[in-house]
Amino acid sequence: MSRSRTERLLLTADGVVDAQGQAWPDFAAWCAAHAGGRVALFTPPQQVHSLLVPEDLPLADDDALLGYARLQFSHYFGPAAQAWPLAAAARVACALTGVDLAALQSVAAAHRVRLVSLQPSWTLAVAAEGDVTVRDGTMLTVLRFDGDRLADLQQQLVDDELLHTLHGPRIVDAQMLLTRPGHATGPDFIKRPSRVRTLVWAWTATAAAACGLVAWQVQGQQQEAQRLAEQAAVLDRLARPAAARPAAANTAATTAARARTGAAARQLDTDWAALWTDVERALPPSLQLTALDLERQSLRLEGQAGDTEAVTRLVDRLAMQAGAGEEVVLTRLQKQDTPADAGGSLRFELVRRAGAAR
Repeated sequence: MSRSRTERLLLTADGVVDAQGQAWPDFAAWCAAHAGGRVALFTPPQQVHSLLVPEDLPLADDDALLGYARLQFSHYFGPAAQAWPLAAAARVACALTGVDLAALQSVAAAHRVRLVSLQPSWTLAVAAEGDVTVRDGTMLTVLRFDGDRLADLQQQLVDDELLHTLHGPRIVDAQMLLTRPGHATGPDFIKRPSRVRTLVWAWTATAAAACGLVAWQVQGQQQEAQRLAEQAAVLDRLARPAAARPAAANTAATTAARARTGAAARQLDTDWAALWTDVERALPPSLQLTALDLERQSLRLEGQAGDTEAVTRLVDRLAMQAGAGEEVVLTRLQKQDTPADAGGSLRFELVRRAGAAR
């Protein structure tokens, strides 16, 4: 085969299938027969979780989207999700769960095959062809587009009753889409070289991040100590009276003044406008605030909501805004004893604060 041509393969429960419909027992068998080639792999929905992130979440880029997706996958699937490779494009994030990416890359390298991409099979459908339902094995993926933007993504198991009652987008088989010309768009697990699944690399990255955080905190504490020392020196000069006073009285007055000056300085250094702007951006329109406390080290919100989903969204948004070492905790969520008013039937309280020492 030509080295410049990229072949497409669909992973299946029994091996792989190429664009010509030929089945291979596994990826290694295909690579052995096509040494030196190029290949794009597509994996079925059973081996990948897909998440369409709401447009109104304040996520600046793909890195922020991946951070949010990691939190969601870990919440629903537990600690195992921390090691899953992630990929993102536009507002879609995917987690690879049933495929050993490192093993595929090793097999490809052994046969001098260049593995150029690994994407969910539904990415073979393009927005230009309109709404579509992609069938891959026992799963259906319903895709609805708004122009070039993916507006909705739903996945469910196939059954005869569902196929009989399904209305709307046409149904196409993923294997048929392999023959379509053009490049598939969407999340790609190969294009981000920083995704490494081995535990050693994960521990190394975590340790490096922890060391960097500690160094940053030490530097910040040193700068704060130097600033307070300079303020104390100025305070000492201003506090000296023209006539000598008893040493004990001077010491007590200086100590008290230093404490007041330190507290005032910390308050003046706080960017209150930025803190309030963060709260406004994170607040869903369906929530009503009844109390807000802003301090240098913490933020406390009380309010009313009509349902728990709005409160969960507020917690997610504030968690994305939280700095290193901070945590967002929902400290209260209860149904009101009195009849619901305009704000909703649930009362909630949440706090964003510095995380507990570990």
